[in-house]
Amino acid sequence: MDDGAVDIRQLSVFEAVAQEMSFTRAAERLMLAQSAVSATIRELERGLGVDLFDRSHRQIRLTGAGEALLPEARAILARVREAEDRVGRSRGQLGGTVTMGLMTAVNLIDVPALLGRFHRENPAVTLRLRAARLGTSGLIAELERGQLDLALLSIAGEMPTTLTGEVIAASPFVLVVPEDHRLAGRASVALDELEGERFVDVPQGYGSRRIVDDAFEYRGIERRVLIEVAEIGTAAAYVPHGLGLALVPEFAAAGRRGVRIVRLDDELPRFRIWYAVDRRRTPPPAAAALITTVRAMAAEGWKSRG
Repeated sequence: MDDGAVDIRQLSVFEAVAQEMSFTRAAERLMLAQSAVSATIRELERGLGVDLFDRSHRQIRLTGAGEALLPEARAILARVREAEDRVGRSRGQLGGTVTMGLMTAVNLIDVPALLGRFHRENPAVTLRLRAARLGTSGLIAELERGQLDLALLSIAGEMPTTLTGEVIAASPFVLVVPEDHRLAGRASVALDELEGERFVDVPQGYGSRRIVDDAFEYRGIERRVLIEVAEIGTAAAYVPHGLGLALVPEFAAAGRRGVRIVRLDDELPRFRIWYAVDRRRTPPPAAAALITTVRAMAAEGWKSRG
């Protein structure tokens, strides 16, 4: 590389590290070795003659130069993607890259089948998946910052005014209890019967947690969450070991051993999966095509699930 030259690869790596604030997580996201990510950033810093990251703390931070470069890097990368789209269309096929955020443990939607169908219809489009690190709230923030083209997420209540989208799947909540629990033989229970129980749940910021918290608060019932787990799909696994009950969407309780599933007399809002995009941005053609596939499979009831 010539001194002072900057290439797209370097800017892409820089943007990933700046978003994740971690060389390790950026490497996982880019599917590169961490040493390759670190070497690329050092190369970029040498070419620009500045430090882009302050590495003197436990967690890296952007320097003033890094803060100045980040919006420019994102703008350049966006223009490159637009150019890829135009070139693809000139060849008579859709091209470019789509970055989609999703909740990894939510199998209410068959994401591999969705992307497989999309790829068969649009083989020249590159797909990038980004898992939620802070639940729905994190995906919303990334959509608003322009870091995602679209996201599959759970929203409790109304969608934020900054976003637009549609519900594409839904599941009722159920109570998961140990086989020897006092409520294990019941067909259904009311929420006020659960006061004083311990619970396993996902952290605040996740759509499912807000739905349950709001329901208890509305009824004036105190709820103690003993353990917070990283993914909604694992909450029921802790129940047989006496660590608490779980109020989860029905799909997250299916197939668990050592538990009983009890219906709720007090109907909670259903756990809903939306596709969402930033209202202020027009989705690029490749993202618009993926949205079309999402809506088609939702209309079909996700019948292609294996």
